[in-house]
Amino acid sequence: MPTYGYRCEKCDLVFRDLVTISKRNDPVDCENEDCDGKANRDKDAELALSGGSHHKWITENERWSMSMGVPQASLAEYRKKFPNSTYNDKGDLLIKSRKDKLRQAKERGFVELNDNR
Repeated sequence: MPTYGYRCEKCDLVFRDLVTISKRNDPVDCENEDCDGKANRDKDAELALSGGSHHKWITENERWSMSMGVPQASLAEYRKKFPNSTYNDKGDLLIKSRKDKLRQAKERGFVELNDNR
C-alpha cells in the first residue's frame, strides 16, 4: 500500500499516511493527538516529505528520511550503533544537509548511484 502526504486543515500538520490507492483522495484523521481535524491529500506535502521540494517543513535543510530509517523494533540497537544519528519514534532518520546525508550513508555502507555515467 502506498504512502501519501497529507496536511491537516485545522493545525497545518504535514504527515504521511499509508492508504489504498482507491481512498488516497479521501480525508483522513490528523495524526496530531491534540487535534481533531481532518487532513486532505496535499501534493506539496508529498514533495516536502520526500525531500523533492524547497519546503521548510523541519528547517530549511533538514528532513526525515524513511529510506535510511530503521524498523521501530530496531531503534534501540541503531541508536547505540550510530550515536551521532537522530531517529524519530517511527524510525525515520533525521537528515540535516546533503553533506550529512552522504556521511550517514557512508557510515551505513550505502553507495549513491550517479546517473551521469
